[in-house]
Amino acid sequence: MKNIFKTILAVAAMISAGSAYAVPTLTLFDGTTTVTILDNGSGDSNPLPGVVTFIGAIGVWDINIDSGFTKPAIGGVTSPHMDLSFSAHSTGAGTLTLGFSDSGFMASGVGRDTIGGTQDNGSVIDYIRVNGSNVITLGPFVGSPFSGTATGGITLTSSDILSLIVGIDHTAAGLTTGDKDLTVPDGGSAVALLGIALVGVEALRRKLRTVR
Repeated sequence: MKNIFKTILAVAAMISAGSAYAVPTLTLFDGTTTVTILDNGSGDSNPLPGVVTFIGAIGVWDINIDSGFTKPAIGGVTSPHMDLSFSAHSTGAGTLTLGFSDSGFMASGVGRDTIGGTQDNGSVIDYIRVNGSNVITLGPFVGSPFSGTATGGITLTSSDILSLIVGIDHTAAGLTTGDKDLTVPDGGSAVALLGIALVGVEALRRKLRTVR
């Protein structure tokens, strides 16, 4: 099992640090095939901005209904809130790594990651990553139902990539369902941004006064 989760961790690093996500992106990887869905792009079954939904099959995973939620649907630039719901059925043994990533946040605070769900045959592990590095880990969870909550410090600038990762390992055919939710309460980022804006306004006002 340790080797399986080392593989999932390596895949998670590639998913969350492989490129700069300009838009919310949902990724599925079964060890062979990668499926990547951009918000409002090909394969996205939900037209709402900030919501990415995949419905389909990949490898032995014959039924998948996976949805990622982020700003502007939930949360905001200074108070990140991301959610990843998943329902994955396999016809046999296999692994599936789900990743949901977004950028454009300006926040610093204590992130709270919560996960829960059910599973038939296997285990689940949960990561929160910033630019490909773990900031929160939960699991692996074995047995059903499963749940857990953990916290960790998260600091983000607009170019940082925030990723929710779920690794599912089935030892036989089965169904794993669940939801993971990450919140980072505004730790003063909004006030800081307002201060920057006011400084800019004042500089512009002085410049206009000089021109006159």
